[in-house]
Amino acid sequence: MSPDLGLFDVTAVATDPPPAQAAPEPDERLAYRGPIQRLLVRPEIGAMIGAFVIWLFFWLVSDVFGTVAGANNYMDVSATLGIMAVAVALLMIGGEFDLSSGAMTGATGMLVVLLVKETGEFGGAGFPLFIAIPLTFLFAVGVGWVNGTLVERTSLPSFIVTLGTFFVLRGAKLGFAKLFTDKVIVEGLNDAPDFEFWNNFFGSVWVRNDHLWDSFLGGRDLVFTALLILGAVALLAGLLELSFVRRGTASGAGLPVVLVGAAAAIGGLVGLVNTDGVTANWTWGGVMGVGIVAATYGLAMWRYQPRSPDPGRLALAGTTGRNFGVGVLLVVAGVVLGMVMDSTSDRVLGFLLTVQGLRAILFGGLVIFGVILLMLAARSAGESSSVTQFTITAVTAALVGGVTFVIQAEAASRKFRAELFAILLLLALALLVSALLRFRFERRGFADDVSDRIGRLAVMAGLALMLLATLIRMLYSTTTELETITGRITWRVSVFYFLAFTVVSTWVLLRTRFGSWTFAVGGNKNASRQVGVPAARTKTQLFIVVALA
Repeated sequence: MSPDLGLFDVTAVATDPPPAQAAPEPDERLAYRGPIQRLLVRPEIGAMIGAFVIWLFFWLVSDVFGTVAGANNYMDVSATLGIMAVAVALLMIGGEFDLSSGAMTGATGMLVVLLVKETGEFGGAGFPLFIAIPLTFLFAVGVGWVNGTLVERTSLPSFIVTLGTFFVLRGAKLGFAKLFTDKVIVEGLNDAPDFEFWNNFFGSVWVRNDHLWDSFLGGRDLVFTALLILGAVALLAGLLELSFVRRGTASGAGLPVVLVGAAAAIGGLVGLVNTDGVTANWTWGGVMGVGIVAATYGLAMWRYQPRSPDPGRLALAGTTGRNFGVGVLLVVAGVVLGMVMDSTSDRVLGFLLTVQGLRAILFGGLVIFGVILLMLAARSAGESSSVTQFTITAVTAALVGGVTFVIQAEAASRKFRAELFAILLLLALALLVSALLRFRFERRGFADDVSDRIGRLAVMAGLALMLLATLIRMLYSTTTELETITGRITWRVSVFYFLAFTVVSTWVLLRTRFGSWTFAVGGNKNASRQVGVPAARTKTQLFIVVALA
């Protein structure tokens, strides 16, 4: 029987290929992101940038703010408030709020005093502090449990429930204070027999003036600088490991370049720190910059895969060209206005605005906005032409370096001539090194477990070393420093409790199951309950944490 039935061609059906289907769009959530991209998409980055901008503003306008004494002032005030703020932040991430937290602070403090006061006509329970303090913590746990339970059982907003708790605690403080002491305040905590023992835990201070570091390991400043450099090197190495593709076999040709560059960078840094003049700063700054670029490039030569030789062609058109041209013009205009306008004039131009203030606003605003436009141009160019991206980023680095030396030449304060000069110079070098490495070496577009683990460890080690260097500078003084400053700098132990509580809470929130539950119940309580999250228990525990804090 013939296979041709007159209806269709059986052979054609069997042999013709199926029509081509469009390839599915890749899921952008699974795309590999570099370390900077991962940092920028984190939810807390906005708050971090805001805090940094505020800190930078006060550092620029205040002579004291950027010193150890200034840091001691605001840290001492913020420590006890910060302990409560961290706990309340955890609760707010969990989707609730506690208005009674302020009243709890006074209520628990008063309860401790009443428990340790001697019994009598106007007295307390006569307990030692080692009994009174745990009882007070149990009371706080009870109040937090009541808040959480009422919110869950009544389905009322936590604002309403904790507002009621606030008035209950406030009335109880007034009533019991009048009942036991016939006054609206209670006092006498230092009358407890074990007060000195507990004061060592909660009330001790670190007097910086009494802790000198002059000769051990070469002195405080040498240790501080060495730790800071080592931390920066480890941080840079970690970022490179997270950003570029490793070679199959390391190339020994890069090691001599690393050693020579590192020696030049260290020599330039030493010269820059020990001199203060236009010619010296130009000379030593240039030596340090060349050394940093050479050492970083040598490290990349030794460890990472070179890029394919097709860099594209230079193309400054469309949005890229417009952003590049406007960015350059804004930076140049800002520098010209900064050099032309009088930096010492206090003549008032309008409401709370002087010539000096207008100059700072125009200079800073135009330069910053111009650099942002240049970075946007470099980013858009990188999608089509690596040589265009390299050119734009290198020009941006050169402009930032030029602005750096303009600030150094115009400034009268050592803060601007030395500290800000070094920061901006390092920023310009970072842009230049970034442009060079992206142009010459293969960027990583995939996950690599070994490189990711090494990179993360290096970044964490670098940040830890830099934090240790900062703590040494904050906690220890030198004989020379004491001769130039007045007053005593004391660090209360509450500052260290605040920092420790912040670190532990961050770890719990980001690295534990309870932290994941906190995010889940704050996002959608019903959905999280349906997937097995104990929503009611998690929120009650968060209320308890706030009450304990």
